[in-house]
Amino acid sequence: MSKQQVDSDGFQIVSSKRFSKNKQTKIPSRESKFEEQEAIIDVDKAIKRIQSAADDLRASDYWKHVLESVSTVLSSRKLKTIVCFGLGHIGECNISRYQLALLLCLKDSLNCSDVLVHDPVFYKSECTILDNLELQVIAENTEGGYVISKHDPTLLYLPHCPKQLTNNFLWSNWGPELENCILICNSFSSLVENLPNRILKETVPFIAKISPFVSEIILENNFVYTDIFNDTSIHHFPSINIEKLDKDFWIKGDKPNYENTEEFITSLMVGKLNI
Repeated sequence: MSKQQVDSDGFQIVSSKRFSKNKQTKIPSRESKFEEQEAIIDVDKAIKRIQSAADDLRASDYWKHVLESVSTVLSSRKLKTIVCFGLGHIGECNISRYQLALLLCLKDSLNCSDVLVHDPVFYKSECTILDNLELQVIAENTEGGYVISKHDPTLLYLPHCPKQLTNNFLWSNWGPELENCILICNSFSSLVENLPNRILKETVPFIAKISPFVSEIILENNFVYTDIFNDTSIHHFPSINIEKLDKDFWIKGDKPNYENTEEFITSLMVGKLNI
């Protein structure tokens, strides 16, 4: 992965690829163990910078569009839980900090107290930061395998995460209950347009299968820093679409297995955070 130029605040001078926020973390081969890393982070200073990022975001048109869109999808329903995977190093990376800021804005504006977060690369001090922000850190690396409520809405936030993580989440919840999910992640439509259909079905079959029945709200990339929320969309699964699908559609088989993937940290590499 090539090293990219950054300005004095750590922002990239040129447009980034989607995984730049974890560029300082070396991803081992699938068969090897992830090397445990730690960094000295001033927790109080980091929290102040995160809160400042949240203030910046609340004042932006980008946030207004996100909030209006999520509120419209929810309609009169109350959001039960927010789950976030893949924030990266929130204590030292500006992209991760602003993506966390969006999570905090969602938490506050939607009055959701049950907010869960996980990233296999979190430092112990970053887990402390998240705890101080009243977010619950999931210790185990489930590889995206979180099971949502069958009755109440859940919002899943995957900021610039590997498509395999999204595919695993869909597999874990494969069934009509997906209508209770709001998914903020890399655009499905962009993925479908940019990957040959054969490759899409081979690598992320659950994204490929569900994408025709997803309603996608494309978020205009108009935040002041354009490498933070680029290619991000809000996806939901309207009941009018889900009800058309027969029971055979929901046969899911075994958990997906991936080969020759980058940036996807499996449980074989990191099984559990040291918190």
